[in-house]
Amino acid sequence: MEPGVREDPLRLVLRGAYLIAADLRDSDLSGVDLLGADLRETRFERADLSKAIYLTQPQLNAARGSRATLLPSDLDMPSHWHDG
Repeated sequence: MEPGVREDPLRLVLRGAYLIAADLRDSDLSGVDLLGADLRETRFERADLSKAIYLTQPQLNAARGSRATLLPSDLDMPSHWHDG
């Protein structure tokens, strides 16, 4: 490995963050740590959450999104998420 090059990419940590009603539409949240983040009414339309870590079903259920939002394979699309 070259000097100054990190083997692991920097990871955004949003553990316990209050993201209530944050607008994260069209965001790539790959590798983002969402453990305990408050995602009530957070907007995830068309966002990529497929590789977010520590994301839970209750967090998704409290958020807003669309059928175009990418989710981790172990989580389900909330029924109230719309097309678009």
